[in-house]
Amino acid sequence: MSKKVQLENNEKEGVFYIEENDDVLGKMIFRHTAANQITIDHTEVTDDETGKGLGEEMVTEAVNFARKKGITIVPSCPFVAHVFDKTPDFKDVL
Repeated sequence: MSKKVQLENNEKEGVFYIEENDDVLGKMIFRHTAANQITIDHTEVTDDETGKGLGEEMVTEAVNFARKKGITIVPSCPFVAHVFDKTPDFKDVL
């Protein structure tokens, strides 16, 4: 089974996550903080998967989601803020 970013979302909160063989390898939690805005609060990846790019994949998926929905992202999670700082192409959703 491939490691694909998935999304669970409702009108208040959501989570991007990566699952393999029914094990969650990483997740990124966000809240809907305004009509056209989400705030990403927390990102975590299992110890075995740290450093393999899963966090960046989830941030990329969040950026794609924001672009599709026409919303902005507030990166309150330090990891997500770091990814935004080093990825100029993501600035359009800030």
